[in-house]
Amino acid sequence: MNQTGVLRAGTEASPTGRTGAERTAAWMVGDTLSCVLHLGDSSIAYLLADQGHEVVVAGDDVTHARHPDIQYVRTQGERLPFAPDSFDVVIVPELREAPTALAEYARVLQPDGLLSTVTRTYDDTIPWMRKLREIIGDRVPRHTPADTFTASGLFDQPEKDEFGTWEQLDLPGFMRFAEQTKSPSVDAEALVRVRALFNSYGEQTGTLRLRHQTHCLRARVIKENLAREATPPDPTLIELS
Repeated sequence: MNQTGVLRAGTEASPTGRTGAERTAAWMVGDTLSCVLHLGDSSIAYLLADQGHEVVVAGDDVTHARHPDIQYVRTQGERLPFAPDSFDVVIVPELREAPTALAEYARVLQPDGLLSTVTRTYDDTIPWMRKLREIIGDRVPRHTPADTFTASGLFDQPEKDEFGTWEQLDLPGFMRFAEQTKSPSVDAEALVRVRALFNSYGEQTGTLRLRHQTHCLRARVIKENLAREATPPDPTLIELS
């Protein structure tokens, strides 16, 4: 079982010997061991940590540690509590064009560091997925436009790639997936029905299989275009429980 309670990468390998999830993670960091800042908590952070990267997970919704090899930091607002040039890679799911945030990502990146983002589209032909959408609706993913990177002048023209993969969800991972992808208008009571859905389809194996297409973008930082910033706020570390 997955002790982190998050999405687990599938084991189907490509002709290169890597699963889709492994290829996605490697592409986002540039295929080299890196110091990675991951904004938010997702399976990519766990996979990178397991591959030997130094990973920091940060966000204002980070409340506790889920992986023994990851450092967790609680943030407030768009300012990041890290010194300049702290990371080789910053990964931001669902990147948006917010000038302050983009400047912060550029500030904490090493020269020539990578800003990477990912969105996923899911296979809604799977029977349990169709029933899940009936319960929780759908938070339609919006692919990040390339000019989100370039409009700020802080990042080079992005590279693109796509990977098809699948993941196995245990019950904690399934509940987390439902919470992350539900329509904003759906209340928390719907998650009770989500748990019953898992028990209906996953009772025999203890997991459900999820197929998705991963859409990736990454761009190099242009440090010389970054204005000098004030001292960042102090970090709030989340201790392992």
